[in-house]
Amino acid sequence: MSSKLVFIDIDGTLADERHIVPDSAVQACREAQRNGHRLFICTGRSIPKIEKSILDLGFDGVVSVAGAQANMGDEILFQHFVSPEAIDAADRYFREHHIEAYQWQGPDGMYISEGYRRHLEEKGSAWNRGEFARFWHRLDQIEIPEGSTLGHVIHVCKGSYFILGDHPEVSFEETKRDLSPWFETVHGSYDRISANNGELLINGVDKGTAVRDVAARLGYDIADTIAIGDSDNDTAMLKAAGTSVAMGNAIHGIKDFCDLVTTDIHDDGLANAFRTLGLIGDGDARSDDAETDGKDGR
Repeated sequence: MSSKLVFIDIDGTLADERHIVPDSAVQACREAQRNGHRLFICTGRSIPKIEKSILDLGFDGVVSVAGAQANMGDEILFQHFVSPEAIDAADRYFREHHIEAYQWQGPDGMYISEGYRRHLEEKGSAWNRGEFARFWHRLDQIEIPEGSTLGHVIHVCKGSYFILGDHPEVSFEETKRDLSPWFETVHGSYDRISANNGELLINGVDKGTAVRDVAARLGYDIADTIAIGDSDNDTAMLKAAGTSVAMGNAIHGIKDFCDLVTTDIHDDGLANAFRTLGLIGDGDARSDDAETDGKDGR
């Protein structure tokens, strides 16, 4: 098999809800690399929000902040920032519609609202200590010079939010419409917290554009790219790649258009997908480990 360029989402794909990578996934990634394939993480998180234990697994590169940045080691392949005007527009919108829990992410870390900070504390996250502590920044403590705005002070690559309560002022669809001059809004990774949540992506920049840009940079035909994901924020990546794989635990209807549906993350989903695609040896894979489904009938 010729070398493939594989893009792997983190949450719900590589790592589970406890942020643990199954041993089978670790071994599958290492074997695929030994077989000459190149593996990139492709996540909505910024690099400062990725656990060192995951980065230390030795991926060939990292696409972060939903496609706005790509790194190979210390080299930045590309980097896109949210415009100051877009940050200020979203900040006004959140305040006007009482959306209290939101954050901005970029290479300097995570900038969080007071509502988001409360959420972290209520769920017991050690946000102010541990490996991520130095990367959390409270928005209410950002010093904004007179005559300037938040958007001109922070440098970020994407935003995200969630809304609690049974009767929110705005729906996801309304937020998506209202912020469309500045952002492409997709469902985020907060479904266990609130169904009304979203990620704010720079218009024209997403995981799909990252797949195409990285492939071109490394000299891969798009047909030799593979993307594996589990939710709406993976849609652009999955549709851009030559072969798309939905995890068995996938949501938001992505199984309907992917080429392959593998097993659940807790049932060796990533390893089974790698076996089915021929990236690693058969081992003890069952013939029914994954089913073909979707646009190309593969």
